[in-house]
Amino acid sequence: MRWRRILLGGVLAIGVVTAMFTWSVDRVETGDKDLPTQVKDYMKWHHINGVALVSGKKGQPVVVKNKETSNKEKVVEANRLFPIASLQKIMTGTAIYKLKQTGQLDWNTSLSTYYPQIPGSKSITIRELLNHTSGLINNARPDSPLKGEKEQTAFMLKHIKYDHLHTWDYQDIDYELLAAIISKQTHLSYNDYIKQTFAGPLNLRQIKDFSEVAKNEVPQPVNNVSWHEVTVTTSSDFGAGNLFMSPKDYWKFINQAVLKNPKMINTFSQQTQHEEVAYFGGVYFHNNVIAGNGSIPGYNSCFIANYKTNETVMMFSNNIDYWDLKEDSDYILHHYVGYRPEFRF
Repeated sequence: MRWRRILLGGVLAIGVVTAMFTWSVDRVETGDKDLPTQVKDYMKWHHINGVALVSGKKGQPVVVKNKETSNKEKVVEANRLFPIASLQKIMTGTAIYKLKQTGQLDWNTSLSTYYPQIPGSKSITIRELLNHTSGLINNARPDSPLKGEKEQTAFMLKHIKYDHLHTWDYQDIDYELLAAIISKQTHLSYNDYIKQTFAGPLNLRQIKDFSEVAKNEVPQPVNNVSWHEVTVTTSSDFGAGNLFMSPKDYWKFINQAVLKNPKMINTFSQQTQHEEVAYFGGVYFHNNVIAGNGSIPGYNSCFIANYKTNETVMMFSNNIDYWDLKEDSDYILHHYVGYRPEFRF
């Protein structure tokens, strides 16, 4: 049984997990020979079916695997496609940054420049889409998978709502709109732009839109989530979860396109100043750390990276739920990157 947070007098107590281990709470250095073993022990103790990638020599990931099933269809592999869900948001955010760098748009560009028919679009900026303060809401799901970008965009626009509150609200619609803006601005489909900008230059061999993925290419969820539900969810998360990638290729993207771009990271970090939540461009910020979670029915993943040292830990699992994911990412943040878990995302 996995340890979970318990509510004590209104305070979330996370010491239960920590008390079960004798590991030092000090920051674990990248060169620590025991780090992969520690991660393996954590996954085994918590019955996490999946893989973790940990910083190794010369920036290469050390792959840590833990199997909680003998069913080969449900085993997560580092070179096997996996729905990255909201971990895709940093790809969309990075793509928007590249358009800004070439003068094609700006943080203050109004949403009405691209979609004047959206309520409140004149008062919504690219910046607000990037930090989830647009006031837009859309939690609708189609009955069947959406086919193509045109249908995805039409569904998004049909179900969009505006609450007039420009306060923090984590909504996929913000990044769905950013994906649509990328398409309008570049005159390419969002998927084509992502592949042209990242897949080719970074030699990403395992990256596909949901519509290109066959069921047998992906580890199936351990907990009886149907493939239909997976494809419906990923099809409607255009720009915010429609892509499947292998863990190794996602590692390559983070380490080469994000961590090796300190100017972008610093720009994103500056945009979080004085915000209610330190989030921008698809990642959360805390001191020298960026982090993100990805969650759809049946699949959960996270990454945490110190952008000063490039120290990175990622985890991909198909048998934990969202709250387990939050617990795991907090623990990784605390033990492997060196910050106390009062930092929440």
